[in-house]
Amino acid sequence: MEIALNQPTKIVGTVQERLGFNPSEVKKLSFKELVKKVGPGIILTGIVIGPGNITTSAMMGANYGYQMMWLLIPIIIMGITFTMTSYRISIMTGMPILHAIRHYYGGIASGFCGVALFLSCFFFTLGNITGTGAGVNLIFGFDWRIGSLIMLGILAFCYLTKGVYSKVEKGITICIIGMIVAFFATLIATGGPNMGAMAQGFVSPKFPEGSLTTSLAYISTNAAVTAGIYGTYLGLEKKWKKEDLFNGAMRADAITHIVTVVLISGAIVLVGAIVL
Repeated sequence: MEIALNQPTKIVGTVQERLGFNPSEVKKLSFKELVKKVGPGIILTGIVIGPGNITTSAMMGANYGYQMMWLLIPIIIMGITFTMTSYRISIMTGMPILHAIRHYYGGIASGFCGVALFLSCFFFTLGNITGTGAGVNLIFGFDWRIGSLIMLGILAFCYLTKGVYSKVEKGITICIIGMIVAFFATLIATGGPNMGAMAQGFVSPKFPEGSLTTSLAYISTNAAVTAGIYGTYLGLEKKWKKEDLFNGAMRADAITHIVTVVLISGAIVLVGAIVL
């Protein structure tokens, strides 16, 4: 997004006046062009699919089988809505969301949101760091703290190095594809799901006894408001323009994000229903 943080867009006049062009005249991108524009959503998927998400998804399948598959439907709707709303606010105000909150609602509101986001991301990152340590221990047999230190080193490199966005995007894309292939290969190796029971789970929404807490955790780990907010900052790195809100680029990115999230977490639920 071509956003000048010191020159916010005034929320007055028509949409055309605020943007400086007519949205209806923006040419839709071809599929090949859309693929090149997609990126922040993939990184957001890598952020969302963490130890908590995988654990909650496995618990959902193990405890309730196929009964909660219908939750994927509101997750898709909520995920796309959160992401697109964040992108739209960022484009229409001319700045990332936290900057917009500070500009239009003051320092107290932005400070509250900033602290809430920091705490949310801090504890989430702690889970990712310890999860990395557990993964290194499982694969290589090293002490889990070594894996955690490796992750801390990678995080420090990403924060302190300029121009690292494209490398992170490519690396996470490879990881996401690898996870999708791995989980679906596991799903096939276990004999595959019961298609009838799975279909019934999609069309019969209900909360089995004791499932509400796990369901809320499952929804919140898959459709996160924080992901959409962070996406507005990734859009800066991707160098999105205002036209990308109307040529299909941002919509394609949001859909790619939530579809990859659902593919991975849904596969984990199915494996949990079959194996655990």
